[in-house]
Amino acid sequence: MLNLNKNLLCKLTLLLFFSVSTMFAQEIEWQKTIGGSDNDQLYSIHQTIDGGYILGGNSASNISGDKTENSRGFEDYWIIKTDENGIIQWQNTIGGSAFDYLSSVIQTTDKGYLLGGYSSSSISGDKTVNCLGSHDFWIVKIDSIGNIQWQSTIGGGLSDMLVSAKQTIDGGYILGGSSGSNISADKSENCIGGWFDYWLVKTDVSGNIQWENTIGGSSDDQLQSIEQTTDGGYILGGSSVSDISGDKTESSLGDYDCWIIKTDLLGNIQWQNTIGGDKRDMLFSIQQTIDNGYIFGGWSESNISGDKTENSLGSFDYWLVKVDSLGSIQWQNTIGGEGNDDIRSVEQTSDGGYILCGSSYSSISGDKSESALGQVWDYWILKTDALGNIQWDNTIGGFLSDVSNTIIQTSDEGYVLGGQSVSNISGDKAENCKGNEDFWIIKLTDKYNLITGNLFADFNSNGVQDSGDFPKPSVKITEQKYWSIWLQ
Repeated sequence: MLNLNKNLLCKLTLLLFFSVSTMFAQEIEWQKTIGGSDNDQLYSIHQTIDGGYILGGNSASNISGDKTENSRGFEDYWIIKTDENGIIQWQNTIGGSAFDYLSSVIQTTDKGYLLGGYSSSSISGDKTVNCLGSHDFWIVKIDSIGNIQWQSTIGGGLSDMLVSAKQTIDGGYILGGSSGSNISADKSENCIGGWFDYWLVKTDVSGNIQWENTIGGSSDDQLQSIEQTTDGGYILGGSSVSDISGDKTESSLGDYDCWIIKTDLLGNIQWQNTIGGDKRDMLFSIQQTIDNGYIFGGWSESNISGDKTENSLGSFDYWLVKVDSLGSIQWQNTIGGEGNDDIRSVEQTSDGGYILCGSSYSSISGDKSESALGQVWDYWILKTDALGNIQWDNTIGGFLSDVSNTIIQTSDEGYVLGGQSVSNISGDKAENCKGNEDFWIIKLTDKYNLITGNLFADFNSNGVQDSGDFPKPSVKITEQKYWSIWLQ
């Protein structure tokens, strides 16, 4: 009897260890594969005021799978509203007869949504204005249930591609992207460089242009991220290969460098900084931080050189850089494994740290704590503290390619991330692919045991716990099943 009690005590202690350790680990709370029979790619997610989510991306699918409307052209905007559990509440396919690429969706102060991207469609389908060049900025305002209220086509005679749109404190919108157009149509300044310049456009609440600014050097400058700052101005982040020329005050350090610019509320440059090493350094996400500095993330293939203080760990790595309110580097961290690691989104979290997401093809190496699951890319999520030190990382994917583009912290201090997947049921993927590529959204939580009373553990095909330091679970088991295994 004494031996039995000791055995029971040991198992109860192990059970308690599982409960405590999983309580603080980020696990999948739910996931949804959403798509039609063709290509569907998710680029933007925001939590809505009702606790649900608005998803925005592109679709080439006709009615099939989750798709309730046929394609208007080659690619359309596809917007989906879900509840707090990822269940579709409504959706809308919006486009013309050619290519329409959605980059950004936000909820607006009137509880509707603004969709931002770029279009090559002329009047057709939902498009009410002809294309002005090869591609134009195209913003579409919809109401709270997805009906179009107004739209605006903004561009010059060549290619203008919107990648980031935000509502401003005056109720209007700031639009950021890249432009190759000279003076024509809505473009009031010639292209400064050989390919693209940053193009900043401010509109009123109805989408009418109030001012615009073309910013660039003599070569290629591509804007990727924009945000209004607490002083009413704007922070711009992207990549540049230009030397000193035009608006560029510093020479290129390598191939492409990260190029951040702070403007006033009218788009006039206040300061700028070129940050990089001797090879390619590409910025994709920038945000103002609670100390009025800025955090940006991208990928880097540079070794120690220029501003780079750490060698590359693989082909290219996540590169996280914190600057102060004037753009001077405070700290940086090169994060990766031996392969390719491509960061796409960075957000400051409620504890003052940062959540990063992107895609990885690295196995266990460097900062990578888990092997690749797929044949090409997996989602790779990292949480850091306020100084950029890694607190945890999670590799999530199926056996094929899964590319993560966006992540947000949710109101319950979990995370929702999204991108596109071609994987069927395998690895972490719980649903088969419905077409060539589908939206794949995942809710992560560290409070799963508190929410449902369920426990997680990794088991092999014989129902025996796998060895190792309790890696992320591949099997969810209920409390009853857990006891039946460990008390036998």
